[in-house]
Order: sequence, then structure tokens, then C-alpha cells
Amino acid sequence: MQENWVVYQDDLKVRELKRDEMDEIKQLSVLSKEKLNLTDSDDNLKSLDTIKLALANYRDNEIKEDEVVEIAFEIGSLYGTIIEKEYGWKWMHVEKNDNKGYCVVSEDNKFCCPVHNYIYTILTDIDKSNNVKLLFNMLEVIHKEKANGLYNFIS
Repeated sequence: MQENWVVYQDDLKVRELKRDEMDEIKQLSVLSKEKLNLTDSDDNLKSLDTIKLALANYRDNEIKEDEVVEIAFEIGSLYGTIIEKEYGWKWMHVEKNDNKGYCVVSEDNKFCCPVHNYIYTILTDIDKSNNVKLLFNMLEVIHKEKANGLYNFIS
């Protein structure tokens, strides 16, 4: 099956998610909400606090590599879904140079956040700050930033 890639400069390829990919992200988001005992889906700040605490807890405890990947996909899907709902960003698959993956993308296509990779890095890199709430709040005004090109990765 032919994929609907749009190719830009700098080895940039972008496509909308297939239905099964989007369904999986939604399922992982719901699963993460259940595991984190989040019931009020409209309270983004509470959800972000819970995500931040959960990530800190995972970092403080030894977890296996396969669990790290699972956690990154679950929490990353939830985090991306919160961004999608709050800021109107959309899910896309983005490949730029050596970076690729599912991202939430700003409405003007200038910025994209590779949420699964971002959460994975927080879990595995002790030098990476657990700043999920700060990044989320910064997204509100990021569209005002001058950025060259499209799909600039932020995390």
C-alpha cells in the first residue's frame, strides 16, 4: 500500500496517521489514564502533575528496558492526547534527518513534539529534566516563536 508522505526540504517526510495507528495511540492513552488513576479528563494540570510524579517514580525505581518502552508509549500517548485536546495540535508521523516517530504537530506545522521519544528520554537519561508540565505550558505561546522551516522538533 502506498503511503501518503509529503516530502519537504532537509530530508523531511510527513504523513497523517493510519486509522490503526491512531486507534493504538487512543488505546494506549486510555490505558495510561487507567494505570495512573486519572478520572477527570478535563483537568489537564492534575493529569500533568500525575504524569510528572509517575515519571519521577519510574526513574527512582529500576525498570526493565521492555517496560520502559511500554511506559513511554502509554504515557507518551496520553501526554500527546492532552496536547492535542488543549492546543488543537494533530498527530502525524514525522521523519526529519535521523529523527522519526509519532508526533503532535502545531496547527501551523512549525513545531512537533515526539512525545513517545520525549517520555522515553526522561525515563532513561538521568540528565534529562522531567519538565513535562513546563513544556506543556510553553506550547501555549510557542507559535509566537520565530522558527525557520517546518516541523521543528521540541522536547
